Amino acid sequence: MGILGTCLIVLSCFSFAYGDASYQETLNLRPLPRNKLLSTFDFKIDSLPFDPSYQGTPDGPQKNLNHYTLFPSSLGPIIESTNTRELSLRFTQGWWDAQSWGKLPYDGSFSGGTGVEVLALIEAPSIDVARKHWSRLTKNLSGFFCASLNFIDKDITTFPKYAIQDSNIGNYKPEAGNKLYLLRAALPSEPVCTENLTPFLKLLPTGGKAGISSLLDGHKVFDSLWHGMSVDIVSECTGEGLCKLNLYQTVSQVIDIVRSLRKKEEGGIPKPTPGEKLRCDTSKDYNIWQCFPLSDPTELQWSLQTLYGRTIKGPAFEGDQEVSKVIIDHDPSVWNVTLQKESPTFVATRSFDTHGSNTIVESITEPYDYDFKFSTSNSSKVVPIEAPPLYVSRSLTGYSLDKGGLRVVFTNPGTEDVTFTYFESLPWFMRLYLSTLDITLKNSTGTFHIKDHSQFIRSRCYKPAVDRERPSHLEFVFSVPALSTLALTYDFDKSLLLYREYPPDANHGFDVEPAVIRVKNENNGGVYEFRTTSLLLTLPTPDFSMPYNVIILTCTVLSLAFGTMFNLLTKKTVTEEEFELASQQTNLAKLKRAISSRVNMLKTKVE
Repeated sequence: MGILGTCLIVLSCFSFAYGDASYQETLNLRPLPRNKLLSTFDFKIDSLPFDPSYQGTPDGPQKNLNHYTLFPSSLGPIIESTNTRELSLRFTQGWWDAQSWGKLPYDGSFSGGTGVEVLALIEAPSIDVARKHWSRLTKNLSGFFCASLNFIDKDITTFPKYAIQDSNIGNYKPEAGNKLYLLRAALPSEPVCTENLTPFLKLLPTGGKAGISSLLDGHKVFDSLWHGMSVDIVSECTGEGLCKLNLYQTVSQVIDIVRSLRKKEEGGIPKPTPGEKLRCDTSKDYNIWQCFPLSDPTELQWSLQTLYGRTIKGPAFEGDQEVSKVIIDHDPSVWNVTLQKESPTFVATRSFDTHGSNTIVESITEPYDYDFKFSTSNSSKVVPIEAPPLYVSRSLTGYSLDKGGLRVVFTNPGTEDVTFTYFESLPWFMRLYLSTLDITLKNSTGTFHIKDHSQFIRSRCYKPAVDRERPSHLEFVFSVPALSTLALTYDFDKSLLLYREYPPDANHGFDVEPAVIRVKNENNGGVYEFRTTSLLLTLPTPDFSMPYNVIILTCTVLSLAFGTMFNLLTKKTVTEEEFELASQQTNLAKLKRAISSRVNMLKTKVE
């Protein structure tokens, strides 16, 4: 056949292997009010079809790994060995201002609560086997993403009930005798840093070296008002008994443009603004000692190079116009967007004419450095913000160290009733009393105390906590009337922990994970999902200095008692004359006398 024929066969095999696998990446930019910018990086990877048969033990025979082409081979075996059919991993820090910024990106489908949140759909013959797979999965993900997921234990793991309706979107059917178990856990106090971004980029085919992922820098991503990373894996199956893994990765952040510009000019260390650069209200008295500051400027000029310190390093794969795209949502009447393509020997600049459209779609196809430059005369004028269908605030009530309460307020700003699922997982040391549940309704006609809870609670699921074994699992299906506010309150007791169960900073308090709200449509499908803020609970904390004082006092008393008894038992009391007589009979005294006599004899002979 020859070398040429062999090469053609190999190339045709590779073309077939990559034919069904796909990769897409998108960067969405949208200016927000008050000089903020929402940037969302979206990556999608599909694997080749494979046999998803159940793997009983991780030490069993290995499957054929030929379906790993663009899909990361480092993450795939973890998913398959634990029989995980769906996985959702969230890293989030900051607070999303829904009233100013509107809805979350992607309607909250890829956004989590503060800290780290993991949810998995696992196939297993029993719940005990599912827990074992869950434990292996969290420990593997902990090492893979440099997170503290290894601290996830059964005392913070829950099995959501109503959320299962929106899971298994890939139509996967378990084998005979197996079931699908949905497990969830969260670590609200887990910090998100650059160590989590590095393995995130390694999952991409480009490794963060080309395409829009080349913009991602940990120092820039995490220096934002709100940021979140997500990794979602879904098993999509066909009727032929084959499945493929779909990997969705997103990085979202809200950037303060004015602060980024100031840091670029002044450096990383904050400095006082010089007097000549202060923006003062000239209608009032101002001098070098007093100034009534104005709001942030509305005339701005910035670029991707300004915000991220780098540009887009060409496309992910050259020659494919559908792989790398940049989408910009703006108001063309006041915003001017310019594209600059640059190489060592080439520079080209092009302005966009959207013909009245608010959206710019630009494909990254050429091996140049792409930089998008923005200028505006009125940064307060942006694309209309879409308000979320529901606002929720959650807070702790009471100030006692043995009792407390929780208050959740749901506000429906729309003109139609809103139906949603409210999920909450409380730690076992918060002893919840569901009998104290109270609901108050407030609308345009007044405030009413609701006695019949079934008017607004369509269904509920409650699993009480078991000390050190299981958290409190609470799920409600609520319906809030239009233009109304619904307040939910209930009480709980605070448990006293064991000495070893307190963290080193026990007086700081204990973090309570955010609640999850999933707004539904008429067909009970999820249309919007978001989280509340986390809570900081103060528990009765002992004085940890007392054990130290007890140890010191005990050691002092024991040393004094032991020293006294030891002296009495081992030492003998003698007079001074007896001591001198006894000291003359020692070997050392005899040696001294012998040496002294010999020296005296030598002196006598010399004389």
